[in-house]
Amino acid sequence: MRAMRRTFDAILSTCLIWMLVVLLGVMLVQIFLRYGFSTSLIWGEEVCRYLLVWVSFLGAILAYERGEIASVPMLRDALPRRLGLALAMFSNACGVVLLAVLVWYGCIYAHRLGSAPIPAMKFLLGDLFGPDVAVPSMFWIYVALPVGLALFALRLAMDILLYARMMNRGQRASDLRDDLAREMHG
Repeated sequence: MRAMRRTFDAILSTCLIWMLVVLLGVMLVQIFLRYGFSTSLIWGEEVCRYLLVWVSFLGAILAYERGEIASVPMLRDALPRRLGLALAMFSNACGVVLLAVLVWYGCIYAHRLGSAPIPAMKFLLGDLFGPDVAVPSMFWIYVALPVGLALFALRLAMDILLYARMMNRGQRASDLRDDLAREMHG
């Protein structure tokens, strides 16, 4: 299970790094053109905004992994081992249910409102290839919410399985946090 979590985190980290590299590159080009040549990329600000949306939803998963999302583990850690892990499993299960609802409504939203073309892309591609060119739709921006939150739910579900295995071994929920800290710091 930990190997699957590490693979999941490695793939997610790689995607986030490349998204941030593209975001930073477009921003730097935009700044250089705006202040150096008094012009700008027509599509630059939109690309940065949409990449930031994707990075935000995907980055929340890594923030959870690293313990950077607010939580109050005091009650969980004060309880006996099995009960503390059961509480952790219950709270993650509640999180999965909430995320499933958000994914459901995010998909509905993306399908209902995502048919409009991306404004800057319509302008740019229309100028380059004519008005009848196929332009990506806003669906690909709106779908960031359900995709990001579905992956987050998957990550919470992985921890539920890990907590169940830890319960069988007689470990505490805080042992997982200590193991992760050791893995991160070498």
